[in-house]
Amino acid sequence: MTLFQLEVFIKVVETGSFTKAGERIGLSQSAVSQAVAALESELNVKLLIRNRNGVSLTKIGERITGLIRELLMIKTKIVNEAAGITEIETGTIKIGSISNMSAKLLPGMISSFKRRFPGVEVILYEGSYEEVSNWIKLSIIDIGVVTEEKHEFEFIPLLQDKMVVFVPENHRLSNQPSIHVKDIANEPFIMPKECQSILHKIFKEQEVSPTIPFEVRDISTIIAMVQEGVGNTILPEMAVPPSLTNVNISYLNPQVYQNLGLEVKSSDYMSPAVTAFIHETQEYTKNLSLKLFNSYQSMVVKKGKK
Repeated sequence: MTLFQLEVFIKVVETGSFTKAGERIGLSQSAVSQAVAALESELNVKLLIRNRNGVSLTKIGERITGLIRELLMIKTKIVNEAAGITEIETGTIKIGSISNMSAKLLPGMISSFKRRFPGVEVILYEGSYEEVSNWIKLSIIDIGVVTEEKHEFEFIPLLQDKMVVFVPENHRLSNQPSIHVKDIANEPFIMPKECQSILHKIFKEQEVSPTIPFEVRDISTIIAMVQEGVGNTILPEMAVPPSLTNVNISYLNPQVYQNLGLEVKSSDYMSPAVTAFIHETQEYTKNLSLKLFNSYQSMVVKKGKK
C-alpha cells in the first residue's frame, strides 16, 4: 500500500469517476483503475462499487475513507514541517459552514484571509450542523464554522450572536424595541431547523409551549413567511438581511446569545494554512460584533420611525 494509491483513491471518491479523477491528477483512466485495484488487493477488501453512473463506496469503503483522509492530512503536515514553512504561499483550505452564517460572516472572513494569503485556495461547503460535523469527522473539510451546540470536536469561539424576534409589520408588537417570548407564545411560530436546540432551550426556560406548525431550514423562506403574516420567528442576528420590508425585528427579552466559532477535528494535525486561517479569523471577528450591533441598531431605529 502506497500514499500514491491512497491519494488516487480519494480523488476517485471526490470526483465519483475514474476518468475524472485521472483528468484531475494527470493519469489515464487505466492507471487510476490499476492503482485502486492494487489498493483493494493489498487490503483484501472491495472499496468501490462500479456502475454505469460512476462509482460509489462500499460500507467498508466509507469507514476506511475517513482514515485515509486523516493519513493524508498527516502526510501534508509532515511535508510542511520538514520544509520549515514560515510564509504560506500555497495550499488549500476546505471550510464547512451552517447555512445561516454564510451571508454575513464568511465573506469577510475569507476576504480578510485571501488578502494576506492570496496563493491559498479556499473551498466552501454549506450544509446543516449535522452535515458539517460529519464532514469534519470524515476529514472532508478542515474547519467547520458553527454554533457551539455540541463538543464532539475542538471548538474555537469567535463571537456571540444575539437572537432576535421577527414579526409581521402590522403585528400588534411591531416597532417594539424588545419582545418577550411569552408575548408571542400563543401565535403561530415558524421554527428554523438550524436553531431548534437553542430555541427549545429558551422555551423551556421561559416556560412556554408555542404552537409550531412550520419547521423550515431556509432563512429566506422563513423571513418571507413572516412577511406574509404566516407566523413569527426567532433568528440569530447573523441571519438578518441587510434590508427588510413588511417585517419588524426586535431584541429578545431577556436577551439570549449563541456562541459562534470554528470547529476542528484536532489542533494537533492542522496545516500551517489552517492555523493561519484561524488566527486571521480571530483578528477579523474582534471588531465584527460592534459593527453588527451598529448595523442592527440602525435598522431598529429606521423601523421605529415609520
